Amino acid sequence: MYLGVDGGGTKTAFCLLDASGAVRGTSLRPSTTPAPGPGGTETAARVLREGIAEVCRAAGTDPAHLSYAFLGLPGYGEDEELTGALDALPGRVLPGVPATVGNDMVCGWAGAFALGDGVNVISGTGSMAYGEVRGRRARTGGWGELFGDEGSAHWLAVRGLGLFTRMSDGRAPTGPLHALLRERLALGTDLDLVGTVLVGGWDRTRVASLSPYVTEAARAGDTACAALLAEAGRELAALA
Repeated sequence: MYLGVDGGGTKTAFCLLDASGAVRGTSLRPSTTPAPGPGGTETAARVLREGIAEVCRAAGTDPAHLSYAFLGLPGYGEDEELTGALDALPGRVLPGVPATVGNDMVCGWAGAFALGDGVNVISGTGSMAYGEVRGRRARTGGWGELFGDEGSAHWLAVRGLGLFTRMSDGRAPTGPLHALLRERLALGTDLDLVGTVLVGGWDRTRVASLSPYVTEAARAGDTACAALLAEAGRELAALA
């Protein structure tokens, strides 16, 4: 039995295959994104243990009987100390099982091209691209929401929120996004957005969940939102 784990900023997918390549079990669990500071991989370890146990139960096997595992995890290779901690995870969650840890971007490429040549662009909570062509490897993006992740759901949501504030102030023409966000976020006044999102301590994933409203507003005729979507497309194309 062979285990593949595809971690991400929003969710973690588990897939167990037999030697013929047939899927024997799958599981979907929360994010394995490491938290900053010491002990930052504890949540990831818990999610991995739970997902591995669930997918093995579905296949009627035991984790100790796995032949090999690949764990694609967010943040791998982006910080020396964190990468060391992630490299240690297989020994904690799959003791005795041969396993490799890599960045989750490799999972997207491998799944899209079956290990063949090509470039895969990821646009979920964050964004990045990874490709392999004739044995050469390249990665772009994946710099995080503070100064990167262009074209991603978080990037689009932040720009949509900024557009809402400009509409509220009169710095931009009022389009469908304004009424849509007021309704969906149950805002009494426009300034309640500050209390809802900032004071409310929304995390990266929750902010990213607002991105579909930008798309919905664009479909309703909001030209500013349509321009944001076009810009997102150009950013993702640039990653490729």
